[in-house]
Amino acid sequence: MLVTSLLFCGCELAASGSSTGANTEARAQDAPARAHTPAGGTCGGRSDCGAEQVCVDGTCRFRKTSVHAEVMVAAALAQATAGDPNGAFRSYEAAFAVYEASDIPIPPDVACGAARNAMRNVEGDDARERAASFADRCFRNSLPGDPLRREVLEGLSKLRYDGLALASFDAPESPDAFFTDQPSRPTVDAVEIELGVPDRDVGGYRQVIERLESEDAVRAIADCFIQAWELRHERQESASLVLSFRTRLRDMGDYDVYVGTIELNQNGLEQEGFEPCVSQSLLSVLEPAPRLSRNVSWQEPVSIEASLR
Repeated sequence: MLVTSLLFCGCELAASGSSTGANTEARAQDAPARAHTPAGGTCGGRSDCGAEQVCVDGTCRFRKTSVHAEVMVAAALAQATAGDPNGAFRSYEAAFAVYEASDIPIPPDVACGAARNAMRNVEGDDARERAASFADRCFRNSLPGDPLRREVLEGLSKLRYDGLALASFDAPESPDAFFTDQPSRPTVDAVEIELGVPDRDVGGYRQVIERLESEDAVRAIADCFIQAWELRHERQESASLVLSFRTRLRDMGDYDVYVGTIELNQNGLEQEGFEPCVSQSLLSVLEPAPRLSRNVSWQEPVSIEASLR
């Protein structure tokens, strides 16, 4: 009886085990595939990364590579460090050609490194298109929020008034051209201004310079830049001016006062544009001139640089 009971239980256990295995297999088939970290994302081990990738120093990287392309990327980095962005651009292009010919995905750090290099030279239509194309490759080969993308995004934000079609970066495929929209008028907050004045300790100087650095003066300079931009679409403007101040005695009867007079003259001969606009607009901000208790006269150069952020 005992033996029969044991044999019976064994049959029951075997049947139960077989049923459990089948259910487990069915659940495994029904369960969704595990989401893996894309290339460039952080990882704790091989299982965290997608197919054809490995976890190296906490980052998912493609297993397949090309030494030829890696050498060209190293050359590009050295050229960029040496101040040769055009040479770096050519080396990056050579590396990309090797990656594509070998059907190897471009690593995120390489794609975004090339884009950052291209963003440092955006003078001219061809350079801007090149920078946008490199930026697009960076975005399509990296993850949102990746620190590698930050400098590229900041660079693109400075080009948004030049007719850059931002929707192109969200399109399923990369377009042939990115600057297809009409240039739009910049806003005052998009203008970056640098003021160059000597450091002097003379009567009336500090008061005048404080007005030159005031919010009203900054707005006047930005307005002049926008007006010049609408005429020429230049991303940077400069003005070289001469600031003069002198006082003259005015007899007030019971007392004397030295009334100040301010002049702001341009060095150039242009009749229109950024420099003449700034010299005229700032003069109204600087007046009325300070009154002093003595005779004072001085003259100093002022340089103004304005550009799109």
